[in-house]
Amino acid sequence: MTTGTTTSRRAKVRAARLNGVDSVEVSDDGLLLTVMFLGKAPHGLGPENVRIDGGRRITGITAVDVSIEREEDPELDDRLHVTLDRAGDTSEYVFSLVETDPYGRPGTEPFRGFDQRYHRASFAFRPDCPTPFDCKEAEPQEADFPEAPVVDYTVRDYETIRKLLLDRLALTTPDRVERNPADLGVTLVELLAYTGDQISYQQDAVATEAYLDTARRRVSVRRHVRLIDYAMNDGCTARAYVTVQTAGDTTLAPGTFRFASVDVRTLGPHDRPEPGTVIDESDIGDLDERGSVEIFEPVVAADPLELKVAHNRIRLWTWGGELCTLPTGATSATLRDEWDDPETCRERRLALRPGDVLVLEEVKGPRTGTPGDADPRHRQAVRLTSVTPGVDRIEDQPVLEVTWAAEDALRFPLRLTTRAGRDCLPVEDVSLARGNVVLVDHGRTLTGLPQTVTVPPGPAVVAPCDPPPASGRGYPHLASLTFGCGDRDEGNAPARLINSLTDRTADGQALVPDDVRELFEVVGEAATVRAGLGLERAGQRHERVVPGTAYAQTAALRTLLAQSVYPGITPRFRPVLGRSPVVQAVPFPDAQVVAAGQAERIAAIAGRVRQRLVELWRSARDRDGLGDEEIEELAVIYGLKVLERLELRTHPVRALRELLHRNDELLEAKLRRAEILASRARAGAVLDGHIAWEIAHSWGPAYAAGLHPDEPVLRGSAAAALGQDPRRALPAVHVEDGDLTWMPRRDLLHSGPRDRHFVGELEDDGRVALRFGDGRHGARPTPGSRLALRHRLGGGIAGNVGAEAINHLVVQSGCEQPRVTVVRNPLPATGGVEPEPVDQARQLAPLDLRRTRLRAVTAEDYADLARALPGVQRAAAEIRWTGSVQEAHVAIDAYGSAEPPAELLARVEQSLEAYRRIGHDLVVGPARPVPLEIALSVCAAPGHQQGQVLAELYRVLGSGRLPGGRLGFFHPDALTFGEPVRLSRLVAVAAAVPGVRNVQVDRLRRLFEQDRGEREDGVLRLGPLEIATCDNDPDRPENGHLAISLGGAPDDRL
Repeated sequence: MTTGTTTSRRAKVRAARLNGVDSVEVSDDGLLLTVMFLGKAPHGLGPENVRIDGGRRITGITAVDVSIEREEDPELDDRLHVTLDRAGDTSEYVFSLVETDPYGRPGTEPFRGFDQRYHRASFAFRPDCPTPFDCKEAEPQEADFPEAPVVDYTVRDYETIRKLLLDRLALTTPDRVERNPADLGVTLVELLAYTGDQISYQQDAVATEAYLDTARRRVSVRRHVRLIDYAMNDGCTARAYVTVQTAGDTTLAPGTFRFASVDVRTLGPHDRPEPGTVIDESDIGDLDERGSVEIFEPVVAADPLELKVAHNRIRLWTWGGELCTLPTGATSATLRDEWDDPETCRERRLALRPGDVLVLEEVKGPRTGTPGDADPRHRQAVRLTSVTPGVDRIEDQPVLEVTWAAEDALRFPLRLTTRAGRDCLPVEDVSLARGNVVLVDHGRTLTGLPQTVTVPPGPAVVAPCDPPPASGRGYPHLASLTFGCGDRDEGNAPARLINSLTDRTADGQALVPDDVRELFEVVGEAATVRAGLGLERAGQRHERVVPGTAYAQTAALRTLLAQSVYPGITPRFRPVLGRSPVVQAVPFPDAQVVAAGQAERIAAIAGRVRQRLVELWRSARDRDGLGDEEIEELAVIYGLKVLERLELRTHPVRALRELLHRNDELLEAKLRRAEILASRARAGAVLDGHIAWEIAHSWGPAYAAGLHPDEPVLRGSAAAALGQDPRRALPAVHVEDGDLTWMPRRDLLHSGPRDRHFVGELEDDGRVALRFGDGRHGARPTPGSRLALRHRLGGGIAGNVGAEAINHLVVQSGCEQPRVTVVRNPLPATGGVEPEPVDQARQLAPLDLRRTRLRAVTAEDYADLARALPGVQRAAAEIRWTGSVQEAHVAIDAYGSAEPPAELLARVEQSLEAYRRIGHDLVVGPARPVPLEIALSVCAAPGHQQGQVLAELYRVLGSGRLPGGRLGFFHPDALTFGEPVRLSRLVAVAAAVPGVRNVQVDRLRRLFEQDRGEREDGVLRLGPLEIATCDNDPDRPENGHLAISLGGAPDDRL
């Protein structure tokens, strides 16, 4: 065995703390060997552990004595001196350190602690003998391997296979010398060569597609990366919010309207069409030929579009403020409503409901008050979560208090009123709210007849042809039967049809065209024609069966039966859509978002009932009784028997107090049911409409509001609707099998045998192929059935149009045109992406497991996942051992608040539950505040008012906001988890106040605790879940105390 350099192995031997022989030196007389070790010499070495092998004339050399020369320096290696009984010849010898054999002589096993490679070393006794040759080492001889045969990978092509077959024929039939292509034998040889060539290609193709690095087809790469949980995206369509202004209240039915972006800028002035705001669908074709038309359709196609004049332009109520602004992060506003008739009718004009989308828009410049100076970036869509009507009693002005989710918090300050212009006059309605908003996505639904495909029929199943028992022994009813098949009417539909037609033609009755059409439908047109049966034209209106005689038709039918009973390997049913590109859209609303909203509402029922009892108790106390509607409301919740027993009508105050006291006892079963439903929803299961009906009848209609899965309020925030993940997009394909509907899925791994699901796979040519289930993962389409395929065209970056580009309403032909005046998209369409390139998927898929966090294992994982949730400014976590289980404690720091709301904590806990590691108990809570006690001595500079300096010191070291948007030293948003309070930074902030000459820290410690040397160390350290606080609030002294002693030096000028 020839080896190369062993430097790396020597280093590994040293690193593994093994021992070894580094080199062997021979003395001049040849009787003393000096052995260098790879490290320190072991203990217990003797002459019996030394073995000398080799030699041509002198062999059997043994060790007489050994001595070890140990080095005190740990970096130096030890030496071994071995005395031999005699010197050797000029040949090569091998020195080995071995264990002794049972007789005390040198054995063959390496000495203990020595590497099996370095327990021996080669040496020569006379290396210094004079020689005329160069001292260069001889190059190692290469192994004498036989030459590898030439591998020709083209031996499986057509020409080579043809040559091999002809050569074989020349050996087996030497008399056959014909090579003319017209010869039947040569034709058969060429046919076999062609078939072999095709088989070879298929084998090579299968081998190529079997690996991610070599696969060429997009479908193969998609399936490969799916094995490592990487979802290769096939593109995604763009979404946008469209606002509609109308001249009259109207409602557009679902499926009768869509929107269009018409761009005619590339046409000349004389060729440009001037379409109106409302376009008939029949005119779209002409516009599409003359310009660029992009169609946008409602994302939720089942929703009607209710248009109201009052929602065209909604003013915001400022309560009389001349300089009013909605700050960044705002989640509520007050809208100005109007009475229909202030004199006689108190009906409101605004009809906003939770779930409606509003677009907040700046329409005037805050500095000039002119519409042309409005900032187009100050536009944002929000989805309302609550709508509360109210009245400004001073102005007798009806208003609406609206709120939206934290995910839709304003990303910029929105000015409502201002003073602008040269004269600084008040300017109102700087910003407005737009209603009549609909969410649309890019794509055009194909009209007309759907594309239809026929599922290949299954094989024919005939009656069994087993012979009856001999002589009918034991089966007297079978004794008279002859050998052969049983009843020809048995079997499935194809077999029965073929048998019945065969019997008819065998009797001399020929087939008619309707019989052949029935075969086309039941057995399949391709199989029927392959068996020799078909139809041909007989004039302009008639058809005839081919072949025309009953005898030939009988033979064809028997051939068809044989081919149907024993079919060949048919390709899997995988229809391809005829047109492309097909829209790829993310499902909306997200099922997880809907389920989370349902869980939140069901969990809040108990608190709402208790709050309602308090309201009714106060009402009964003030009004001396309850109304009939209020009693009916309580009867639905508690039942009439409970109310009669508590004498609610006679003593309402006492009865309501009793209900409050015994609420959990009386509603134990209902609360347990509500908890079960909330748990199911938290697990991601969407509760259907029956659950909403159950809640309405067991708790009351008010508590079932917003629980139906189709409610708009459950669709999530407006920002989340625009933020799509292309890897979750599904093809916009609608498959119908009669009354049954098939739904698209990313894959069929989670589909059961009864789930009518299919997968749309994007091919290399841009078309989409549909893959159905196999009966185990997904249902299998019924053989012989006809599927109707409808799909939408569009998607990709073509839908990313700019703001104000969608400006037309397209109505269905034959429908009445609504009185729509303006159609616009205040915000640009976003989210449209092209299909992911194959090469990019090859690069990203193997590394995706490292980038995607699917499970929280460490404390940093919990903190990072919590920090990514909306409404969370900072988060920290630590894992504790409680003695029986590990608990993951997650602390939350919300925006602008030292105490996060309970709703935020519940949402964080619910989100982290999906990532929680098995064995971890999850505990989510607020940050642990650490109140501080700080005392400063400040010397004021001459020429400054001490009162102003003191006030400014308390401001900069306080917990509030400073002018210019700056934060105080102890503001909740200025500190984070575990951040220590450094004395140097505290002094620097105080010294930066104008009028401060010097600062001295007299006390720095935790409130209500002893001094631990923080002032001397210059830092007060905190735990990983702790945040320092020092509100210096006299009403809440437990939140920290700051004492500043201010003194001043006399003015030198006095």
